[in-house]
Order: sequence, then structure tokens, then C-alpha cells
Amino acid sequence: MHALRRCFIREVTVSDDSPGLRSLVLKRTPYQHEQLPFIVLWSQKSGCTSILKWFLWHAGLLADAQAYAEREEGITVHNYEREVFIRTPGYVDDLVARIEAGVPIISFVRCPYARAFSSYMHLHNRFYIRFERDGIADPGLALRYTILEALYGYRPPVEYPISFIDYLAWLESSALADLEPHHAPQVTALFDLPGVTHFRLEDQDIVMPRLEAHYQLADSSVARAGFQSGHHLSKSSDNSRAFDVFCARGVSLSRSPNYVLPDVGKALMEGTECGERIARIFREDIALYDSCEPILLT
Repeated sequence: MHALRRCFIREVTVSDDSPGLRSLVLKRTPYQHEQLPFIVLWSQKSGCTSILKWFLWHAGLLADAQAYAEREEGITVHNYEREVFIRTPGYVDDLVARIEAGVPIISFVRCPYARAFSSYMHLHNRFYIRFERDGIADPGLALRYTILEALYGYRPPVEYPISFIDYLAWLESSALADLEPHHAPQVTALFDLPGVTHFRLEDQDIVMPRLEAHYQLADSSVARAGFQSGHHLSKSSDNSRAFDVFCARGVSLSRSPNYVLPDVGKALMEGTECGERIARIFREDIALYDSCEPILLT
């Protein structure tokens, strides 16, 4: 029988100051719907696409999300999330009311080392070259320009390289609270809400069916095969030498669709400058992730 990794952080009492709670949930608006008996906290680069699809599937909204007409560059279900789902009239009011009523809250926390490399790769959208050429505004492109200017002292063409160690040095010199959410820590004040249960993202294939059984939800095992994000690059198990190159040289924006990345995690970074920087930058995320102990969901 598989064990789940789950942990709790300190218990606090939600005050009656709903405007304060409202401000808190607007920063990374949790997922809530009347069809689900729990609220889901999430963070960018932590399985947010697959978690959102799983949540919308249970809410009976996934087909609508996947059919949503994109109004901007990006992943369709996230455009639906931002432009339709959390803008449903009364959504935030209902969310605040459910939190104050003590509805269970869950989150999936990703290995901070793997997430840091995924956040780095978020700066390497192959379409940025086209965006620059066509004058298309994009928040990710703007952030890449910011980092390039910090590295080179001026704004070079978008395809100039950013190495992983350059990226981590930029992160370490930045105010974490002000970072764009794809690069900011996973841990926020939302994690201090009472009764939050945290699961390791890497256990989601075990956690999701256990949650469904625990809360008597429909079995999503067949549908879950289609919940993964389609924009991930292939990973190689032959990692160490490739990772050293990415640390020192960076990733090409003009890469082919068959580009293969190293499968990056804590073990690959231990004892390296990259690992030491991540341990300093994301110490709260690491403490939370490491505090999870295997237990059974009953």
C-alpha cells in the first residue's frame, strides 16, 4: 500500500477581516467550486496545468476550458482560468466564505530544485524570437529582457544566452516578494491558512485517486492521462554532463522541437554552486517540502 507525503505548517486563525483575506487570495487565486469539497492552492511551475485540468474535470468544466477561444498567447486552459473561471460572478466572495467556514484546503508542492530549473526554462520560450520580430508584448519576454539587461549592461537581442547560474544569481539579487509568480517561491501567506494539507507534487498519481476515494469523487484515472501539460521538453536520464553545460552556457532559443533536457532534481545539484544558491533562495520552500512525512490519507 502506497503512503502519501503530507505535511502541515503552523495553525493560524483566520480573522474576520475578509478584506485582508480577499487581498491574500487575489495574488494566487486558489481553485474552488461547489462540486468539490476542498479548495486547492497552487503555484506556477508546480504542476499547475495538470492540477487545474484535474480540478476542472471534477467541476465538469474541463471540456469548456479546452474549447475556450484563446484571446492571447498561452495555454488554453490557463486563459480560461484567468478570463472565465476565477471571474465568475461571486467567485472570490464564495472562496473567502468557504475558507472562513473551514473547508479543507490542499496543495501540491514541487521539489524546489526541479522547480527552479523549470522556472529557468520558462524564460526560454522559442516564440520569443517571433514576439520580438513582430513587436508582440508578452510578460515573459519583458522579464527576459530585464534579466538580459542585468547581465549584459544593455538590451541585446532576445536570443542572447542566459545560463542557469546567471539566472540563479539574478534571482538571489532580487526581492523575492516582487518576483513574477513563475519565479517567486511556492510558499506564500496562503500556506498559513488553518488546516492546509500539503502533498508532494511527485506523488500526485497516488494522491489524486486517494483524494477521490476519500471525498467520494468520480474516478479520474482514465482521464488523467490527458491532464499533463503538452509543452514540456523531453528529459534525458544521462544528466550530469549536460547539466554542467546548461549551468555554464544556457539554452538556445532557436532549438528544435526534439531538444532534450537533463532531468534536473536535488540529487543532480547537491554540492554544486547551483544547489547552494537554490538552498539559500528557496529555503522556505525546501523546509516545507522536506518536512512532508509519509502517511496514509484516511
